[in-house]
Amino acid sequence: MNNDQSTLMSVPLDQLRAFDLNPRITRNPGYDDIKESIRNRGLDHPPQITQRPGEKYYIIACGGNTRLAILNDLWLETHDKKYWNVSCLFRPWTSESLAQGNLHCLLGHLVENEMRGSLTFIERALAIQNVISIYKNMNSENSQRDLVKLLSEEGYFISQAQLSVMSSTIEFLLPYIPELLYGGLSWRNTGRLLTLRSNTERFWNKHCETLPPEKEHQLPLFDDIFAMALTSFNEPAADFSLEHIQDELTGLVSQTLSLDYNTVALVTDARAQKRSVLLGSDPVPELPEVSEQRNVELKYRDKPGSARLHEQKEKDDEPYAVPENESDMANYSQDAPGDEPILAETEHVAEKTPAPPAIPAAASYLNSDPLFNTPESLASLIDQTSWELAGNAGLEHLISSTESGMFDIASPTGELSSEGKIYWQLLSFLAGKLPGSAAVWRQMLTGSADTPAGFNEETLNKIFQLILCIRRLYEKQHQGDKS
Repeated sequence: MNNDQSTLMSVPLDQLRAFDLNPRITRNPGYDDIKESIRNRGLDHPPQITQRPGEKYYIIACGGNTRLAILNDLWLETHDKKYWNVSCLFRPWTSESLAQGNLHCLLGHLVENEMRGSLTFIERALAIQNVISIYKNMNSENSQRDLVKLLSEEGYFISQAQLSVMSSTIEFLLPYIPELLYGGLSWRNTGRLLTLRSNTERFWNKHCETLPPEKEHQLPLFDDIFAMALTSFNEPAADFSLEHIQDELTGLVSQTLSLDYNTVALVTDARAQKRSVLLGSDPVPELPEVSEQRNVELKYRDKPGSARLHEQKEKDDEPYAVPENESDMANYSQDAPGDEPILAETEHVAEKTPAPPAIPAAASYLNSDPLFNTPESLASLIDQTSWELAGNAGLEHLISSTESGMFDIASPTGELSSEGKIYWQLLSFLAGKLPGSAAVWRQMLTGSADTPAGFNEETLNKIFQLILCIRRLYEKQHQGDKS
């Protein structure tokens, strides 16, 4: 359709139809407010309409389906003629084909709703699926990159990684938790569910490879196990709990495969899985009790010099990641809420928790296991690591994820402790929100001949892990834009 031609015209209400591929499936959350506004003021902007070749009805061309539904409601309630004759902006259907015109209308509705920010994630995913279906019918040879380019040209910006998440959500989640998804389950939590499914399926397949064929054939399909775990949580998004779904899936998998619950939990629990890959080992059939594992770590700390030898061995096995250029921090200035942090008062940060044996660099598992080298997995690790770092100072409630895969940290509402200021500054710096002083961060990261470093080794490993994940996420997104 040619958007340059338009005519203002009055159309009877019974000649108007909603766009049949409208991205919005659920009721507009602002429906009642919009209705009262139209009742009191009328329409602020005329709906944009068009007409398919050979049809006698007009359809909404770009946004306005909610307003059309409201006009029908008000007409039935009042029979006031001001709701019957609707001033519309008519644009002729000039597309070369019916499919091309439908695609143009669908993208117009999608962009309009995206600007208002009122579609749920699953509604956007289903709309994009319709776009893909129409586009494939129009072009026998196409790629995901071509689709991303098309959407970008129409004003709807999306990455190939987001397309993959949308497709997986429709295939693996929508059949079992439609109410949860339509209730507004976020992109972040949807990604977490998909990561949970991917990790668990990989573990399931790996275990089945060790079974005799006759026993493997007696097992149900993993898709059925995952479906059973999900269906009992098909409820409003406000009640969503990833931990409850993890627990249900862990129980079903452990019972079906006759494995210990804790063994499966190493895969299904996000924190246990992250720690497992950081230590460079896959889940094993038998594990000591948690208390026994802690005793092993304490033995290293109790013997003089043993922790140092243990750390050195790990450093020999795994190269430790360090900042490439210390001057990268030099151009930032300290600007945290409240008073400036006093380094002399932050020494207790290092003494707060006894330092465990050093953890190998995050780069080792990012490079060795493709499962953890995708934008979705990196986003999950970034979110988890930033949350854990913030939790060291009781600031985890300030952490939130973003649709770009990065984390965000909100400004504190009250006065922070000296420790809280340090962590808030660090995370704000990594989130790209706050400049910081090079001298402050050098002292916190490395210390000096006179004063020990502010961050202990466990915290330092998490910081470097977060930095590496952020770097790798940006690399993946950059590669996606260029591919």
